[in-house]
Amino acid sequence: MSALRLSGEYYGTTRKTIHISGIRLSHQQYSPLSSSPVHAHQREHLCYTLAGTFREVTSRNNQLIAAGELLIYPKQREHQTIMQQQYRSCLFIEFNDDWLERLRDHHIRFDHFTVIRQADVSQLFSRIYQEFSHPGEAAPLLLEGLLIESAVTLSRQPAADKKLLPSQIRKIRDLLQSDIAQKWTLSDLATRLDFHPVYLNRLFKQHTGQTIHQYLEDIRIAQVCHLLKHSSNTISDIAYACGFTDPSHLHKVFLKKKGIRPLAYKSQA
Repeated sequence: MSALRLSGEYYGTTRKTIHISGIRLSHQQYSPLSSSPVHAHQREHLCYTLAGTFREVTSRNNQLIAAGELLIYPKQREHQTIMQQQYRSCLFIEFNDDWLERLRDHHIRFDHFTVIRQADVSQLFSRIYQEFSHPGEAAPLLLEGLLIESAVTLSRQPAADKKLLPSQIRKIRDLLQSDIAQKWTLSDLATRLDFHPVYLNRLFKQHTGQTIHQYLEDIRIAQVCHLLKHSSNTISDIAYACGFTDPSHLHKVFLKKKGIRPLAYKSQA
């Protein structure tokens, strides 16, 4: 019989928890290659991946979830979480029963295991995390508004965006996430999957909204952010560990993605 986690109970290490008008936000961290027992949750909730990758295993699916992606957990559904080789960091969001009833009145429900990989959703939850971790003036009011917006945004996601990715796309993601330091090329991936490079890139963008190069940059930058916050490694060491040609290349991509230089980001962490 699987364990039942009560409201607000999560595996891993809790870094910070706050409550905003009946909505709980918790920042959890997990060690590489660790795993949870098979379990279920008393209440449905959302999980936004800040860094690292993990596998979510249910009776029907085995999905790899990466940084910048959102997973909807339904209540009382058994699953197991298996961390990959990188440190995992997540933001959990849980609405209380009163909020869930209000959301259901507007036909907003979280009844199925669902992975959301859309860029606009990722940007919204990234903003929620920034306000959660570095609150500004009137932060509770802003967070409540952003959280309501997030629930409505999720309810408006097209059904096609919530479907599992084709096996070829999952294989590409698995390869890229397994070794972000590797100098991956489109030809390398196409050869491994026996596809023409142009077709493979088109297929990937059709199902993810990004080219393979853009996706690889995103997961590399997510790992850079984690190392800037949680390690004493030099910028040069981080650049090479995350697959960048040199520190200058890292600075250029980081500034493009984050609008700030790596050292400035580290000083704010």
